[in-house]
Amino acid sequence: MPDASFVEIVVPLPLNDPLTYRWPFTDIRPVKGCRVLVPVGGRRVIGLLWGTVSRPGIEEDRLRSVISVLDPSAILPERLLDFYQWAASYYFYPLGLALSESLPPGFFSARKKTVEKIASRPVKEKGARLKLDAWDSGGGFPLTSEQRGCIEELCSLIEGHGFNPVLLHGVTGSGKTEVYLQATRHCIDCGRNVLVLVPEIAMTAQAVGIFNDRFGNQVAVLHSGLTDSQRRDEWWGIKRGKKRIVVGTRSAIFSPISNLGLIVVDEEHDPSYKQEEKFRYNARDLALVRGKMDEAVVVLGSATPSLTSFFNAMSGKYRLISMKGRVAESVLPSVTIIDRRKKDSVTKAKGGSNSPSRGDYWLSDRLKEAIGETLADGEQVLIFLNRRGFATYVFCPECGHVFRCPNCDVSLTWHRHIGLEGVGNGSNFDAGNGVLCCHYCASRYPALPVCPVCHGHAIRARGYGTEKVADELARMFPDARVARLDRDVSSSRRRVEKILKGFRSGSINMLVGTQMVTKGHDFPGLTLVGVLWADMSLNVPEFNAAERTFQLLTQVAGRAGRGKRPGRVLIQSFMPDHYAIALAKEQDFRRFFDKEVKARQELGYPPFGRMINLKLSGRKRAVVEKSAMRCGILSRRVIRQILARGEGVEVLGPAPSPRARIKGRYLYQVLLKSPRLGNLRLICQAVLRERAEFVLPGVRLEVDVDPQSLT
Repeated sequence: MPDASFVEIVVPLPLNDPLTYRWPFTDIRPVKGCRVLVPVGGRRVIGLLWGTVSRPGIEEDRLRSVISVLDPSAILPERLLDFYQWAASYYFYPLGLALSESLPPGFFSARKKTVEKIASRPVKEKGARLKLDAWDSGGGFPLTSEQRGCIEELCSLIEGHGFNPVLLHGVTGSGKTEVYLQATRHCIDCGRNVLVLVPEIAMTAQAVGIFNDRFGNQVAVLHSGLTDSQRRDEWWGIKRGKKRIVVGTRSAIFSPISNLGLIVVDEEHDPSYKQEEKFRYNARDLALVRGKMDEAVVVLGSATPSLTSFFNAMSGKYRLISMKGRVAESVLPSVTIIDRRKKDSVTKAKGGSNSPSRGDYWLSDRLKEAIGETLADGEQVLIFLNRRGFATYVFCPECGHVFRCPNCDVSLTWHRHIGLEGVGNGSNFDAGNGVLCCHYCASRYPALPVCPVCHGHAIRARGYGTEKVADELARMFPDARVARLDRDVSSSRRRVEKILKGFRSGSINMLVGTQMVTKGHDFPGLTLVGVLWADMSLNVPEFNAAERTFQLLTQVAGRAGRGKRPGRVLIQSFMPDHYAIALAKEQDFRRFFDKEVKARQELGYPPFGRMINLKLSGRKRAVVEKSAMRCGILSRRVIRQILARGEGVEVLGPAPSPRARIKGRYLYQVLLKSPRLGNLRLICQAVLRERAEFVLPGVRLEVDVDPQSLT
């Protein structure tokens, strides 16, 4: 970068453009990517030097000077800076905030205390050492012919040193992990580095352990479950080239790894790759962008690919590699659907007179018998219910009052086995501890035995979640060793690892879990999977509800029968004839794709259309609604002005979000939809330039590009 008197600095504030400053140092050369201390208003902030300018865009006497330089060289490589800039631009998000939200804590901040700490001690290259546990990588089975062919093709692509997107469509248990490992070995041997993405923190224990078993101290891990010092230590190890393989969740896409030759996105269909707040990026899509910038092979792996990815593969945009058979001569499990519409198909949960589960119907006789038979044979059981907590809502039968979150338009969920931190423990329905919890704002309240409206004492709880199911199953099968895996448990990384290893080793023989148990786990002793409510994800107002249901059912079914003994799956459903459930029973992805893609084409949803959701929120409903109405009017006006006859972009709304109030803020949205991304971005840019025309004081506007959810 040439010497200059003026520099552009990106600061971690909601600004669309860099700020221009004087460069007062004659003995220090400005380096793109180094951190500097600069004044902004009445405070000092840490900024990132982005470039030099010969002439500032404002009068020179109005410019302030850089206070100090914190790094002797660039803290981020230039190619990664270009990647950040692309991502921030694509997702209409301020570059400074994108950088601050994806860098480790203590690197880049506008908070006063953090700024003072960084400014006094700018570089800390050593943190707390992260201990990586060993995990059997499962390489004892001979490679199948499909695995060998897949590995050979990927190795050939890696040797070509060019960008190649690959969709690896392999049935559950087909050995995709071994393919990743062998491709990683070849990439490392070729002198290039590897990035592996997994969708959930709960999966990192297994993934990191497996890669660590093969590659030892070359492996780094990045996810939000690490301590601040652990994240800094791992980040520096990657930056300095000591770690050549990075395994992590979606934020690892921004890791400072250089010389990338291979990027793996495991379970590429998973919605967890999409960040749903602030910087709303999709790590799967960004993996393709980074792979193109680094001329790397990008492997998207899944047994149930997203419709968009499979459509791209069928149209030739991605290379398609298929693996249709399982390893070790195991076969896909048999799947049976239990029709819950029949009155005699379910068992009434038996509880005491004070049991909140009394009257619930949740377990069929057939599934109950299968559980007993499986446990008696010394085999393992997995029960899937995508709803955590003990009871889904609590009410007073005397006046009808439902306990709802005061900040959100949702009912409170009773968590019987979670302590009440900072609120104080009161008596509970069943003389046990517990809280009423909001799953959106995380507020917790005492599980009071008295109705706040009529002061009645006959409080009742209805519905069931993983807590109640685990308790009931432990009561029904007293000799079973039951564990639960859901988001409440996953707050502790060590606890998750203990549960997963216990189930894998057989010390736990029954596991109850949410969608966390459906993702990529390999349990050799598991022979029975039970799905309690297959229809749950079908009954949400989402364009991809059928796709999500098919993926969940197929994935959880695929956990069974991976060892020497065959597996079976029992799916309880009130909608057994729905094609998503019927085709999940057949485990026929191609037929599901053919049917679902026709419906998407008729309605113009992805992969045939693109979407940008303009989300408005605020604490005063009338003000938010007025802003949303203005946004809709402006959007339609801009379309008429820019596009001939207003064609090419459709405006849906404004409308209240299906969840109308979250965390005390009312939510409205305006959905822009178009078959052409260029038109969509053109209109969105024009609307955002006029945001002052419709965003009233107290209203927040957020842009969600390629939304995975409209709720």
